[in-house]
Amino acid sequence: SKFYTLKLKGTTFTNCSLIAVDFMATDLTSVLFDNCDLYRAEFDKAIANKADFKTSFNYTIDPSKTKLKKAVFALKEVKGLLFKHDVIVH
Repeated sequence: SKFYTLKLKGTTFTNCSLIAVDFMATDLTSVLFDNCDLYRAEFDKAIANKADFKTSFNYTIDPSKTKLKKAVFALKEVKGLLFKHDVIVH
């Protein structure tokens, strides 16, 4: 699916399979990703300030390419923000 450049501010995704979804340059401000599988979803140049990812999983987001101010993540999935640094999280 493609959401490229759409304005989805405040949207809620619940129990969704968002595998390989294109969120590039999308406004995801205050979006709730509630228990969503975000495997291979693309977030480059997205605005995800205040987005809530805490119950979602399998995401890979590069904070240097995505605006994430005050976004919320679960500690167990934080590895999805560190992938490019080639670190190991236990």
